[in-house]
Amino acid sequence: MIPDISNTSQSLVINAYYGYTCSEKDKMLTNKKIENDFSASFMMNMMQDISKTLETKIIHTSSHSFEPSGVSLASVIESNEPIFGSSGVAHLSESHISFHSYFENSLNDMIILRLELHISSCSRKSVYFALGDISKNDKFDNFDAITLDFFHRGLDLESYEDDGNNILDDYLKEKVHTYDIVDDKRTNTFINIKLIKHKNKLQSELMSDSLHKHLI
Repeated sequence: MIPDISNTSQSLVINAYYGYTCSEKDKMLTNKKIENDFSASFMMNMMQDISKTLETKIIHTSSHSFEPSGVSLASVIESNEPIFGSSGVAHLSESHISFHSYFENSLNDMIILRLELHISSCSRKSVYFALGDISKNDKFDNFDAITLDFFHRGLDLESYEDDGNNILDDYLKEKVHTYDIVDDKRTNTFINIKLIKHKNKLQSELMSDSLHKHLI
């Protein structure tokens, strides 16, 4: 008989990429406009939705805005399971959700925004349920590319794979008409998937080349 032990965690790291064309002289202004769209409050609302979906509770949140652009947020969350442990800023021994925005300004006449969402949960509910929250958010879901990295760690006494893989596969089926899908790394404990918009749907050849050849 398998003991009822919950010493296990799932992590889903989502990196979404958005390309913007602009002149070099307007880059700073464009950065600010983008940051207003993907503000700290926007990110916080999404984190709250995901926490609720995973049946966890946010117990602490910290945030920081960078100059000239960029935002980071981190929330410590707890599941509805009786868990002993502690959490801190440098060391999170239970669960957390973090959200970061990065602006790539090195390409001429183009900005690439990367939003990194890191969900680490001890809840018995699959982290893949978070894909429903990002799909419902039209602003977030309008990405040019996205990478999904899944990790399952701890004692192998629970199974998230049955319902989790179904949710993931349904999500990919919805995207196949718009995105090229690179899905060549799957095990029971690790998954890495890339979705990149079809070349004819991207804004420029430079954007297409940057994502299709260099996305990691």
